[in-house]
Amino acid sequence: LSADASGALKFNKKVLSTKSGAVTIDMKNPSSVPHAIAVEGNGVDKDGETVMKGGKSSITVDLKPGKYTFYCSVPGHKEAGMSGTLTVN
Repeated sequence: LSADASGALKFNKKVLSTKSGAVTIDMKNPSSVPHAIAVEGNGVDKDGETVMKGGKSSITVDLKPGKYTFYCSVPGHKEAGMSGTLTVN
């Protein structure tokens, strides 16, 4: 997963899928705008570290089957559309 390199408040993907269990999401930040990765849903709410250009934000969470939202936890970014759906099978 990667933040948009142009600085737009979006990821390079809107949909992710994985198997249940321990899941690690890595987000690269090629943008000059700070970003972070976070996931919420089904009782899970975890935020990764906010990183600057060239950094990588990562989280590892134990996920059960279902739908989750992944998003940027920098204030205002999720509201601007920097989010997507993670489906866990």
